[in-house]
Formats: sequence, structure tokens, C-alpha cells
Amino acid sequence: MKREYRFDIAAVPLMDGLEQISELTGYSFSVVTGSNLAGTGNAVQGTFDLQQALTKMFKDTGLTFALADRQIVVTTVNQVSGDRGTETLAPVIIQANEAPSVYLGVGSESGATVYSQQQIEGLVQGDSDPNKIFRANPNVQFQASYSNPNRQNRLKERGDSAAAEQDLRPAGVSISGGKIDQNNIMLDGVSVNTYAGTETNTSGSSIPDDDDNLLTADSVWGVHPQSVYIDANILEQAEIIDSNVSAKYGGFQGGVVNYKVKDPSLDPTFSASIKRGGSNWTDYHVKSAEAPDGDAVPPKYEKLFYNASASTPLSDDWGMLVSAGRRTAETTRTASEDYFGRQITNTTKADNFLGKLKYENDDGLALTMQVVYAPYAQEWESIRRIDSKMDILGNGLNSYVGIETPLDWQSGGFSDASFETKLSLNSSEVGREADANIARQVKSNVGGQFGGVCDATNCNLGALGDLYQSQQELSYQADFTASHFGNRLAFGADIRRIHAESERPETAYNARSSTANAAITCAVADDPFCENGVQANRFMTEYEAYSGEVSFYTGALYGQYALNFDHVPFGDLEVKPGLRLERDTFLGKTNLAPRFSTTYHTDWDIVFNAGWNRYYASNMLSYALRDLSPGATNYSRTINAGNGFVAGAFNATSSSTTNYGGSDLKTPFTDERTASVAFPLPAIGGQTRLKVVQRKGRDQFSRISTDSGSREYNLSNEGSSGYLSYSIEWAKDFKEDLLGGSHSFRINGQYGERTASNNSYFDSDEEDEDIIFDGQITDPSALSLITGNLDEPWIINSSLSSQFDDGRLRTALTGRYTFPYMIVADTGSNRTINGTTYDVYEQRQEKARFDLDLNLDYDLIRNPAGVLTLNASIENVLNRGGAHTLASDYPYRKGRTVWLGLTYVY
Repeated sequence: MKREYRFDIAAVPLMDGLEQISELTGYSFSVVTGSNLAGTGNAVQGTFDLQQALTKMFKDTGLTFALADRQIVVTTVNQVSGDRGTETLAPVIIQANEAPSVYLGVGSESGATVYSQQQIEGLVQGDSDPNKIFRANPNVQFQASYSNPNRQNRLKERGDSAAAEQDLRPAGVSISGGKIDQNNIMLDGVSVNTYAGTETNTSGSSIPDDDDNLLTADSVWGVHPQSVYIDANILEQAEIIDSNVSAKYGGFQGGVVNYKVKDPSLDPTFSASIKRGGSNWTDYHVKSAEAPDGDAVPPKYEKLFYNASASTPLSDDWGMLVSAGRRTAETTRTASEDYFGRQITNTTKADNFLGKLKYENDDGLALTMQVVYAPYAQEWESIRRIDSKMDILGNGLNSYVGIETPLDWQSGGFSDASFETKLSLNSSEVGREADANIARQVKSNVGGQFGGVCDATNCNLGALGDLYQSQQELSYQADFTASHFGNRLAFGADIRRIHAESERPETAYNARSSTANAAITCAVADDPFCENGVQANRFMTEYEAYSGEVSFYTGALYGQYALNFDHVPFGDLEVKPGLRLERDTFLGKTNLAPRFSTTYHTDWDIVFNAGWNRYYASNMLSYALRDLSPGATNYSRTINAGNGFVAGAFNATSSSTTNYGGSDLKTPFTDERTASVAFPLPAIGGQTRLKVVQRKGRDQFSRISTDSGSREYNLSNEGSSGYLSYSIEWAKDFKEDLLGGSHSFRINGQYGERTASNNSYFDSDEEDEDIIFDGQITDPSALSLITGNLDEPWIINSSLSSQFDDGRLRTALTGRYTFPYMIVADTGSNRTINGTTYDVYEQRQEKARFDLDLNLDYDLIRNPAGVLTLNASIENVLNRGGAHTLASDYPYRKGRTVWLGLTYVY
């Protein structure tokens, strides 16, 4: 469904009307030589998409238009209707304006913010992560360290590491208080969500960084909220909706993000780019309260990004776009002294391939076929273990076939009707591929096979084998919109089949506690944990091979009707009720999500809005997938002088199964109340938006222990969450020459409160030790502690995009000021109670912080052969070390970081 806007444009000169449309929609406009904009256009009043609005404005004026590359190209009817085969019309621009950099939605769209391609290019940092486009948005916060996304009660935040630098996946985004895996993220309106969530890890981490994580057998490395890792180079628009979300969208409790891929260009084009960043262009700060560990060193890394794209028309109606990119990261780490301090080099490769074919005729019929393939592979090896190499996978595929068409329906009060449908496939595979499926502790000072393998008495070696998780989502969507007696009607359907698989191809083993003696006798043939006359392990855990699958269907119907009342005092009123009916076969529940918005448009361009909405969750596969694992079985055997040091067969001692079952569960949901007012500032102008968002999460999944003999849990709906936010935003474009250039400025401030019940489902860690807080012995999971930057209440964001020297020099500054706030942190002291020693924690105020980022593009060469541009990105310009105190084993926080690159465009 095309984006709709509310227009209130009188019959004014076409130039004035186009400027109003450009201001509202974010599209710039240009005029072909011979086209006169002095004539009067038709009035455009009501809610329409851009094409419908322009069609109304230009009707019977002798002019027409074309839409391409976020631009309205105006020309005469004769030029377009002439013989295309005998004349090529080059659009000679004689008048143009710059598009607003950011569109702030008003009224029923008060939760929407839309970024144009110009803003994407200016705001995306050196790492090409499109999610960071939204870093200057209120109601949007990022996990400070995505390598640890789910440990929302972690006591000591870990700083930057080489393994984290290898992680080229998008940052985790929290929208309006939701978790990072509770958003609906789309590419051209097609889902790129991971329905298994990020919660299938028992360790609470999505990449391994130490031996504790390595030996978590059921952790599926590489899980991420997105099934496809999108490259910012292929985007022409990015939209985020943090509240007042249309009934068209479901399956989220956070927000909605829709990335729009570039369309094929009207003329043949080609572009190529290269970019580099590295530790030698990065400053680091020590931020631990305690002395850093002896083997803690700043990360050493190099990143290289490449991209090339080509686009061409194939005929009058057909166009094609292809793009290929690769991002690489290479890190070098030093193994611990016990493992001889050897150098370990690992590489990550993240590729992105796009193919797009589009047909569009003069009647508005459009057919689009698109494929995005994004394979991802990240090498990893422990610094405290040998023979531990593995690849972390994250391959994604997103494809769709879509049709858009206007409908000639002029009866029964209907007009301006359109229909859009898509058939899509969203597929992903994550997991690990390890060189070994046996992990073992051995002694290195007793000779034999493992003599001298490390410089310590006890050595760790091996890994726990392969583990995979995949999903396939087949989806069909249909959307219809129309005007009905001057009101706007929209309804549609959404049907999905979601299939997921989880597999451990071969049984994995972890053996511990080695006994060494020259009399050791291996009584079991081919015992991998015994070496005659040297040593044998006494304890072993077995993780059985398994393969399982889960499938379910979801279906949704939605409808909304925007009623316009034009004859109210001092303005007009829009009342927009909507309903979304959802059914899924996983829980077997039918859910009705009401959406309601009412908007008062005053005669003074002040727009008031209030909304009441309900959103239901969708990422429920993680619970079913965790149930597929058969768990672990523990074994032991006696090896001592009493039995002549004979290492016999292992005997099972206990089993540890984690069953996540439940019955008669409700679907988690979030209720929202929101209010906003939007207006231009007197004398200054620009867009101003004040907004309050309040959310309450109900029936959230939590767990109940049911068996003390094994880890067996049942799902329940006892969890809850809450979010409250007040924000104010102002954005303005300064198109006239100011300080030597044109500028787009935006500033916003936010106060937010975020709460979540501690009876969550996967967030607890059985190995967390109790602490002392406020004089009491406390379970760490009972505290709301450091969650990256998700609980920083007072924040001011600002951005300034500028162009100088006729657009040759382009700059973008992004600033973020975080006010002081309270956290719970380790004091560094201990206290012993009844023979048990506990760490002591206390509340502490973190200092205020101001972060500043700069992007700079300068066209070195401009001529008919193309444009060569120097790209520079400086993150953390002021070289600040951050407020959070870090753990002593990972004590380094990034400071100033520089990226340099070149881009060629023809």
C-alpha cells in the first residue's frame, strides 16, 4: 500500500502547490525546459497517495509528471505523449528545490518519521548499518553492546572486544520500550523478521566471547532479530513508526520499520564504493572500576567494505537494478599466557546481493520482482582454548513479487481506488559450524598425546560441534485503499506459513576432571577420554544429536475508515477507527487488536491527535524450538588406586532437561495511549511535534519451575512491562543561502521511563551469584540494572545536514546529550555473611555525556564521465569514553573512530 498524506492545498499557482507537496512528502521536484508553472493548479484536499494528489493537481493544466528517485519531474503533456521512439527527452532542470530531510508525521501518522535517501547517505555511519539512521529519534534506543542483547539484568557491562568488532550485523534497536526482537522490520513492506527471536540462547549472548559461552551447548550463535542484514547502500527511504501504528501492521510490541529499496533509474547508471576503518584509526578508553585484567588489550581490527551497483531501463516500461556488496572484518587477538600468547586471526564476511526488475506503465500498473540474498560468516576461536575454531552463520534470503494498480471504480461513492498485493519468501539460517564436537579438559604436564599443549597444568581443548536453526516464511499480502464519499477506506489480508527447524547433527561431549597416572588403563575400546599410561577424564556430559521442526500458520484481516468532518468550528475533524483480527495456530488463539485515532486540524495549521491502540506479539517460535533439544546427560566414573586406575565405562548420574511447555496461554499484547500536537513555529517555521506515548505490556511470557529434579519449566502469562515517554521535536530546512550553504536542522528531546517484570522467560541465568544490595542478599535478576543505554531517561538529540559549494561538499552532524541518571553498580568491595562472600552493589549516578558524529562527502571530480567523491565518517568526534563502568576483563570503550572511503557514480 502506497504511503498516504493528508493534503489541504487550495487552487494556487503550480509552483506554490508543488512546494507544499514537496514539504509534506519529502519529494523534491524538477521542471523540464518548456514547462510553465505559472498557471493555476487544481485544489487537492483530502487523504491521497502522492500519485493521486499530483494527478488531481495537474488535471487539465497541460502539464504532467513522472516519479523517479524520490523526485517529481514536471513536463508538458505533449512531450510525454509524443513518439518516444523518435525523441529522447532529457530533463533539463531549470527550477528545483531540495526535499525536506526528515518527514515528521502528524495526526494519525504522529508516530511516523521518514528519512529520504539524502538523509540516509548523510546519517549512516562508517559501518553502513541502516538501523543507526534512527539514532537521533526519540523513542528509539540501542543496546550498548549487541554481543550481549538479552542480559537485561547484567551487573557488569562488558566493553569492546575483538570478537564484537567482528560482528557486522545490524545494531539491536528498542522502540517505545519494546525489546530488540519485538519490532516488525520490513524491506519494501515484506517481513525480514526472525520469529524465533533472539532468546534461543541459554547464555544470553549471540556471539561467543569466552569459554563460559563456548561451552553452552544449546546456544545458537548468530541469532538476530533480522533474518536479512540490509546494506544501507541499496536504500532510498527509511520509515520508523513508534506509535499510532496503522491496523495494516501487526506482529510487534515495539515498533515498525520499513526500508524501501531503490527503484531502477530512468537512465543507465553505475556506482562503486570502497571504505575502510580500523583499530589504528580508533581511540580507546579504559572504563573499568578495577584494574584491567593482565590479558585485557584494546581490540585490533581492520574493516573493508566494497559495493557496486548498476541500473538501466530495458524499455519504456521495464527497468532493472543489480547490486553487490561485501563487508569484511579481520581481527587479531592474543591468546592468554597459558596458551603461549599466540596470535589468533579471524575474519567475518557479510555479503549483500540485490536484483530488482520493475515494470510500470502510463496507467499506473506496476509489477516488481525483487531478490535480496545476504550470506554471513564469522570465524571465531577462543583465546583460552585450543582446537576451538568455528564459523558463526547468518544467511538470509528475502524475495517477493508485487503488483500495484489503480482501480477505475467510480460507483457507490468510491473513487481513487488502488490495489496492491505481494507474494514473498523470507528465509534464514543461523548457527555454528565447529571443527570439533568434543570438548575436553586435559593435563599437559604428564606427557602423552597432550604433553605441552598449553603452558598450564590443566588445558582446555575442543568445541561442542555444529548447531543450526533455520526458518522459512511464505507470505501473501493484499491491500485495498479508496476514497469513499470524501473519506478514506483501507482494508486487507495477510496470510503466512512459518516453518522452523533446529538441528544438532552429531552428539557432542564435554569431559572434565582428568586423572593422570602411569598405571591408567583404558578398559573401553576407542575411548576418546582416555590415554593408556597417561590420563583419563572422570566426568563427562553428553549432548545428544537431534533434529526437529515446528510449523504454524497466521492469518490477519484488517480494516480502517477515516471519516472527515469538515464543518466543525475552526477546522476539521478526522476520526479513524480500525480493527485487526489475527489468528495463529501456534497458540490457537484469535486476537482482536483495536486501533483508534482522532485528529483535529485547526485553521491555524495546528494539528491535535489522540490514539488508543493494541499490538499483539509474534516472536513465539523460540519457545517451541527450545523444546526440541533433548537436553544433557551427566556421566561419571571412578579412576583411582582402589580400582587399579582402570578407566571403565561411564555411568549416568543425572539428566538435565529443559522443557518449555504450556497450555491455554494467551498471546502477549501491549496497550498504547498516545497524544500529539504538531504546528509550525511562529516566525521561524519548520515542523514541530510534541508527543506522549504510554504503553502497558500484558500477558507477557514468563516461566514457572515445575520439577526440582531437572530444569523443567512451563510457560505462563505472568510477565508485564511498561513504557512512558514525553518528546518534543522540531525540524526545518533552510533552503536559502545561510552561512554559505543550505541546511536541514532537527532537534528533539525526550524523557522516558521503561519497566519490565523480572519474571521474564529467558533472561535469568542460573549461574548468577547472589549479591548484596541495599544491605540485603539479593538475586541479581530481581534488580533493574544496566541495560546498555535503554534506561537513560533524559536525552536530547540533534542533527544538521548541510550542502556547500553548489552541493559539492555535504556534511552531516549528529549529536546526543544524555543527562545524568542512576544505575546499580559494583562497589568493588565484598561482604561475608554466614561464611559466604558476596559482592556489594550500590546505586550510583552516571555522569552526563555528549556524543557527536560527523559524516563528510566531497566531490573530488565532477565531469561528464562521472563523479568521484571522498567519504569520511568520524564517530564520537569528541573522543568520549562513555558513562558506564565496564568489567575488568573487557575494560575498553571506543572513543573517536574514523572511516575513509571513495565513491564513483556515473
